[in-house]
Amino acid sequence: MKRLFSAVHLNLIAGIIALGILGVSAHTLWVDHQDTWQSAEKSSRNILTAIGRSLDRDFDLLDLSLKGAIEGLDHLAFRQLPPDLQYRMLFDRSVSASFMGSLLVVDRTGNLVADAGPIIAQRSLNVADQEYFKAHRENHHLGLHVSRPFKSTTGGGELSIGISRRLSDPAGHFAGITMGSISLPNLNQLFRDLSLGQQGAINLFRTDGILLTRHPFDESQVNQDFAGSPHVQRLLGAKSGTFESVSPIDGVRRLISFEKLDRYPLVLTVALSVDEIFAGWQRKALVLSLMTVILCFAVVGLTILFQRELNRRTKAETKLRRIARTDDLTGLPNRRAFRETFEREWRHAIRSGSPLSLLYIDADFFKKFNDQYGHGRGDEVLRQIAATLDANIRRPRDIAARYGGEEFVVVLPETDPNGAQIIAENIRQAILAMGIVHDGSPHRRVTVSIGIASATPSRSSERAILQEVADKALYQAKAAGRNCVRGPNDAAAHSHGPILPHAAA
Repeated sequence: MKRLFSAVHLNLIAGIIALGILGVSAHTLWVDHQDTWQSAEKSSRNILTAIGRSLDRDFDLLDLSLKGAIEGLDHLAFRQLPPDLQYRMLFDRSVSASFMGSLLVVDRTGNLVADAGPIIAQRSLNVADQEYFKAHRENHHLGLHVSRPFKSTTGGGELSIGISRRLSDPAGHFAGITMGSISLPNLNQLFRDLSLGQQGAINLFRTDGILLTRHPFDESQVNQDFAGSPHVQRLLGAKSGTFESVSPIDGVRRLISFEKLDRYPLVLTVALSVDEIFAGWQRKALVLSLMTVILCFAVVGLTILFQRELNRRTKAETKLRRIARTDDLTGLPNRRAFRETFEREWRHAIRSGSPLSLLYIDADFFKKFNDQYGHGRGDEVLRQIAATLDANIRRPRDIAARYGGEEFVVVLPETDPNGAQIIAENIRQAILAMGIVHDGSPHRRVTVSIGIASATPSRSSERAILQEVADKALYQAKAAGRNCVRGPNDAAAHSHGPILPHAAA
């Protein structure tokens, strides 16, 4: 039982250590996972804020140029000014919008009235079929309008977006538009130096779900309508935020940070690939997991080795205890084991009120046997006697022990005098039946003499008295000619009074 508890405790401690290592590793990885995610969120938000401010500033300058052109047209003396002054009044503010592709003023029919920019537009230019012109013509209250991407006829055919405002005559009727264009390649210059990873992306949507541009730039992806995508609907439904989603554009799972520009119908997103965000964490998790597994296996291995050592020591201690309590010659319990067993059974008999019997057994004329046949043959006879004793006591708690020399003792718990008499007689006859020749004995064979003592112990009785009575009964058997059994009644004359009720005559 002690060994069992030791093994259980050892396994429990090893389990706690292994679970502790796993717990610490799992907690470390979880915390690092959260930190990695939060760091990515913070980084994307910072990039988003920086780009958003830059776009706001650039669009403000372009819108300022549009408003300047409108104010110039509305001036009362505009028509009477020389052409060079008209140009300066219309486009003086446009010089601050360095990224602008062109700035056009067109009349109600879409024909070019005036333009500014690095490339002078053809005088025959008409934009009546353009989306930005139609939007203002059909909606008197549109205000600032951001167009879908179009191929600019004034910018060498580059994809551009137009920022436009409506022109009205004194009666408030549609009188044309003023429009400034931004080349998408120029717009993407804002994103060129940003480090977003191989699968990172920046998207600029219109608030109706039209994708205006994207970094890295792919002409086939822009000018698409994603208004029906749950992903884009989430972007359009809030002022700003961060979430994880699969992109409807290329199917990559990303961490999306988005924000609507304050004064313009635009939504800017910065998207970082989830796989790239956790690439470093996954490498760290792999290393830490391998180390954790190795440590856990080391704990298990050390536990197994320790258990083996503990088992070896336990077996060695058990063997030593067995050797210390076993007679080397006969294999029976020795005198020390007999004393321990007798003391234990004595206490048990006191608690249970049951009888306890003791047999003292002595090989007759054994010195003569050794002198005549030799000690080797004598040892063999003792082993045969021990085997016979062991064969004639069948209950688990009965024990036969070698008391010393040619003397043996048998402890019979819960056995009264009659039962002890029967067992003793069976032992005597079994040894006699072995038929071992002994010319030095008057019986001509090896025989034994047996003394019996029985008692029902009480707390006031002494166990040594039961041994004395058994010893005297043995001497009675020897005095009666040996090869016989003598019990308590036969040893009455030598009893010690009422302490042992069954030992009294």
